[in-house]
Amino acid sequence: MPRKPAHQTVGRRDILKAAALIFQQRGYHGATMAEIAMQIGLTAGSLYHHFPGGKQDLLVAVLNEGLDVVLEQVDAIMLQPLSPADMLRQMIEAQIMSVTENLAAGAAMVFESRTLLEIPAARESFVRRRDTFEQCYRQVIERGIACGDFREVDVPIFTKTLLGAHNWVSVWYRPNGRLDGAQIAARMADTWLAALRP
Repeated sequence: MPRKPAHQTVGRRDILKAAALIFQQRGYHGATMAEIAMQIGLTAGSLYHHFPGGKQDLLVAVLNEGLDVVLEQVDAIMLQPLSPADMLRQMIEAQIMSVTENLAAGAAMVFESRTLLEIPAARESFVRRRDTFEQCYRQVIERGIACGDFREVDVPIFTKTLLGAHNWVSVWYRPNGRLDGAQIAARMADTWLAALRP
């Protein structure tokens, strides 16, 4: 792919998609700035212009962006006047769709989160976002238990199990597979809601 001159910039989202793809293919430690730049037709120098901290800055941005996109959707769902079951269904479906539409970013969340936690400057902010996201699910499940819509469960364990399964979709999902993202999202929502049924 020909390289773009420095004055022809690409969007931040394009850069993050390219970085996520290279992280997915080679892992964070195996990826290079040159490979990421080549993916979008930039020089490595141009890429450093956008992300002065290099590969570390890119990893932080990829993971935070992926989390922020779905957290924004979940926040909007939680503001709606829905039953706990309907709210949980919409949250699950939004998260699964986000994963299946951004597989490389989802894979980075699974495989590279531990690397990010080793970056002191980024750890606190990322952990805070991640915990806020998990807390949204906990609140809805607790609300459902309190009103009798859901059976009693260990909410922290149930939530971590649910989120772990959602994140892992990025590893096994295939766009040309038997089911598309929306179908998988609906079936996973059915499964979790059945598990909570009194």
